[in-house]
Parts: sequence; structure tokens; C-alpha cells
Amino acid sequence: MQKYRLIIILLILISCEGLFHDDDNEYLIIDSRQEKIDLLNGIYTRLVKVHDGNYFTALARSDDVNVYINYSFSYTDENGPHDCYHPGGTIDFNEVTGNIYLNLYTAIVSINRLLMVLSESEDPEIAGELYFLRAYCYFKLARLFGTPPLVTDIDVNYFVEKPTYREVYEFIESDMLKAIELLPETYTSARIPGETPNQGTAKALLAEIYLAMAGFPVNDVAKYAEAARLAGEVIEQAEQYNYRLLDDLVDLWKTKHRHNRETIFGLYFNGDDTKNEISNLSISIIVLSITSNYNPEFKFFNTFPNNYRKYNSFVTGNYYCNFFDTLYQPGSLSISTVRSESGLVFVPYDPLVNPCEFVDYAVSLKWLDRGAYNLGEAQWDWWSETGGSGVTLYLLRYAQTLLTYAEAKARSGALDESAYEAVNQIRRRANKLDIFTPSQFDLPPDLTPGQFLDSVVWERAWELCTEPEGRWFDIVRLDLRSKLAGYRYPQDQPTKVSDDLLNEDWYFYLIPQEDRWLNPNFSETINE
Repeated sequence: MQKYRLIIILLILISCEGLFHDDDNEYLIIDSRQEKIDLLNGIYTRLVKVHDGNYFTALARSDDVNVYINYSFSYTDENGPHDCYHPGGTIDFNEVTGNIYLNLYTAIVSINRLLMVLSESEDPEIAGELYFLRAYCYFKLARLFGTPPLVTDIDVNYFVEKPTYREVYEFIESDMLKAIELLPETYTSARIPGETPNQGTAKALLAEIYLAMAGFPVNDVAKYAEAARLAGEVIEQAEQYNYRLLDDLVDLWKTKHRHNRETIFGLYFNGDDTKNEISNLSISIIVLSITSNYNPEFKFFNTFPNNYRKYNSFVTGNYYCNFFDTLYQPGSLSISTVRSESGLVFVPYDPLVNPCEFVDYAVSLKWLDRGAYNLGEAQWDWWSETGGSGVTLYLLRYAQTLLTYAEAKARSGALDESAYEAVNQIRRRANKLDIFTPSQFDLPPDLTPGQFLDSVVWERAWELCTEPEGRWFDIVRLDLRSKLAGYRYPQDQPTKVSDDLLNEDWYFYLIPQEDRWLNPNFSETINE
């Protein structure tokens, strides 16, 4: 028991003061499979800590969302001129990115420790899961920090060489290929069916990795074909991996559907039907951060298709009652009024008319288990929250794999009917229609490849908005910096980060200052 407690303490405390700081490298001895599982589950807890309010703040440089920490608006309505402001100061992006960096490396060093004492022949599925998780952590680091230190052991090294962009992604690719080799083949043979990775999970994530490698900064366009191939395999074998789109996208955010077939990789939180010890966590702080601080930008909101998906992605307006029934109670000297449902009126938000109201209330509806707003039907209880602590935080879902397949097919010169169908399934569901029945919302079949790709990129933006794998990472890989101004209204006030916190390619944060001081190889911005 004392030995076991020592292991837990070591895994909790590693890297608590930075990646390159001295650490206790005592060799670990693990006697039982359960000890391995307990330590493996602890890595998922660290991933939860990554995806907190800091993480979503780090993505707010995008054109779809904003944290509105500091703003000032002036407008005029029927009541005359108004203005509003929020002197929120500045965001400490050192702290924001430092927390993400620290938690990811804490997970990585934990993985490296456990890989040291595992036998791939005796525990192939656990080893495969560890390689999968390490690849995921480095993929996250690569897309936020560009060229993070590649650490594969538990030795402290103050002179780890700075890798190139390509070297980082080739390392990630290698780990994910190893994961595919070792992980269970099917959904039913996974360590925990429906939660832990199988080969389908790894293939789907590797398709995302290849899509990123094909774009900026690696620009290896040959990877588009590989992304299409792998995503296509996942789609063709969806039944084997137990994947499909949910018929109603609102079900994604309901506690009773938190274990669902659309989840490819996710973090599960507490609820009555908890399956494993990973899930005994709370999502409340994440929901609070998103719903109170993570708002759509003006143009993104106004140009978002006015359909069922929009009404279930954002709060799009408010209700007020313009008719009251007067009630007179016999024997009473007073009268009272009650709201009449027949007088309930929905007033949509317009950021160009009333920006202050919009910034205050047009928040995300995702991760809230609630009564859904039915388009065209006023309901008193459309915002009846029933609790959001038991839903799933999606890190990769099947809808994204469909869109990755469609885009990769087109960019690799293989645009065909299957690519159209992958996008059209998403578009049909966005309009609350049957997923597999052709509809008026399908893309025209005679689009040019460029028109098709433009449609897919925006479909990803709308489908994945305010999610961990949303719009910002598409902006990076498609190198859209020069186009961002055109994606915003003049009234939009984008989140800005000081240039001295970014590398010379602008998209990527520098690793924390403390580690740049410790390792001279990371003391300068990247220069390739």
C-alpha cells in the first residue's frame, strides 16, 4: 500500500514546476493489472484539467468566438443613443497557456513512466492506449505551441533539441501508428467499450493528424490522401466501431445520451450510469466558463445558417410576454396578473442593433442538458436546464470524421458522391431532417472543387463551434491569418495576444518563459 501511494504521489507531482525541472526518477514497480489501470485512468483526469476555461480562452483568437474581456460599444435604438463597456483589463496569456502546457506534459511524463514498466506483449491494449494518449497530447501541443519539446523518457534534460514542425508531427504519427498496432480491433474488445480507444478511435484521430500535416505549417499535401483513406476506413467500418451520427444533435448534450455512438473520443463526467472510474469528475467549471465567457463574434453569429443547429448552439434571443390575463379572486380586494402563453414573443438578438445585450446573453448552449428550443414554437421552458454535470466533453466525434473525409477527398483530387454524402448528412441533421434522405439543404452536385471545399470548411466551423476541436485549428492549418479581417464586422473586437508571446509564425504560443530560460534551445522564437 505504501508503495502504491508513492506511485500516485509521484504521478500527481511530476513537472509541478516546469518540464525541465529536477524530478524524482525512482523506478516504478507495479505488481498488478489494477495498479496499471488506476494509473492509466489518472491520465484522463489530467486531460480534464487541460480543457478548462484557460483552454477555451487560448482558442479565442479565432473569428467565431470571443471572451469579451475588455470591450466598448455605442449604439442607438428607439430609445436613443446608448453605450456600454467592460473594463476587464487584459488576459494573462502566460498563465492561460502555461496551465495547458503543464497539464499536457504532466500527462506525457506519466505516460512515459508507465510505458517504462509495461510489457507490450503482456499488456498490448494498455500500451496501445498509452501511445494513443501520448500522440493526442503532443497533437494538442503541436497545434498550440508549434514545436514543443519531444520527451520520451523520464530523465531531466535541460538541452532537449528544439524539433522542426515536421519532426513533431512525425513523432505524433509514429505513436499513433503504434497505437493502431496494439489497440483492440473493435468496439466490443476495447478495455471499456464505448469509452476507451480501439483501432477505430486511433484511425479517426490519425486522419485528423494527417489533415493537419497536409496544411500549415508542415504543408505535406500528400497527407490529404492518407487522411481520406483513414477517415474512409472508419466510415466504412462504422458498425464495427459502433459509430454513427445521432439523429437529433440536441441529444449530444443530454445526460441520458452521454454514452452515444457519435463519440469517437471524449471525456466522461459523473452521472447515474457512470461506467468507470475516469468518469467520477465534474464538468461544471467547464460549462460555467463556456456559458459565461465564451461568446460568438458578431459576424459569425449573423452569418451562421438560421436553422435548428444554430438554435441549439447559441442562445439566439429572449422571450417576453406582451399580454397578461387579469385575474380577480372573489372576496379579494386586489387583482393579479399572470403571463399568458398566447402572448409570448421571441425576440432574436441582433449584434448590430444591440451589441451590449448580444455580448451579455448570446452564449453557447452546448454541454447543457436542457429543453430544446423548437423552431417556430414558443415555449416557456425552452431554457429549462436539467443539469450539465453528466454530459460528454467531445474531443472527437463522428461528425468531424465525416467532414474530414469530405475535405480530404476533395483536396486530394478525389471528390466524388461519397464526399458529398458525408457533408450532406451533417447538413440534413442541422435542419432537423432525416440524415439519410436527400433534401433541399444538400449541396448542389455540380459545385467546383473550390466551392465544395469552401462549403466544407464553413460546415466544420458551424458544426464544431465552441467545442475543443473547433474553428481555430482550421484557421491555423489553412493559414487564414490574412483573411481573418474579412471574416469580421468592423464592430467586432477580436481577442488579441501580445506578439512577444507568439512565435514568428504568429499562430503558435511560445512555451512558458520558465522553460525557455532553463533550456537555451528554446530561448528564441522558431526559425525554420
